[in-house]
Amino acid sequence: MIIWLILIISFILDSVFSTFISLNSFLIPLFTLMALIIISSYFKEKTKKYLSICFLTGMAYDLIYTDTILIHAFIFLLLGFLVINLNRLLSNNHISAIFMAIVVVVCYRVVMYLFLLISGILSFDLFHLSASIYNSLIINIIYIFLLSVIVNLTSHKHKTRKGIYT
Repeated sequence: MIIWLILIISFILDSVFSTFISLNSFLIPLFTLMALIIISSYFKEKTKKYLSICFLTGMAYDLIYTDTILIHAFIFLLLGFLVINLNRLLSNNHISAIFMAIVVVVCYRVVMYLFLLISGILSFDLFHLSASIYNSLIINIIYIFLLSVIVNLTSHKHKTRKGIYT
C-alpha cells in the first residue's frame, strides 16, 4: 500500500512541478525516479517484481508525460537494475539514498542526452547536459531526503518494515 502511495504522490508531483515550473528553470524534478529509489528497499528478495514496477511506471510516464512509447519504460528498467545493484552494495540510510539519487539522475540525464542526440530530435552540447544534471540534482536530492525521512518516520511509527532508511 505504501509503495503505491509513494509512487502515485511522486508521479502527481512531477506533473504539478512541471505545470508551475518551466522546463528551462533552475529546478528540474524527477520525483518518480526518486520514488523508485525509495521503494526499492521493499523488494530486497523480489527483484522481478521491482523491475516490473519500474517498467510499468516508465510506461505510465511515457504515455502521460512524454507521448512516447517504451523509451522511459526501458530507461526506468535500466535504472531499476542500477538501483538494485547499488542496494546490494550500500546500506539503507539517508546518505545512501542521496548517493543513489545522484547516480540515477546523472545516468538518466546522460541516457536521455544520448538518445536525443542519436535520434536527432534535439541537439544539445555538453554545457546543456551538465546544466540539466546540476538543475536536476538540486531539487531531487531535497525530495529524496524528505521522502526518506517521511518513510522512515512512518515505518518506525507502524513498525511494519525492518531496516529501511534508518
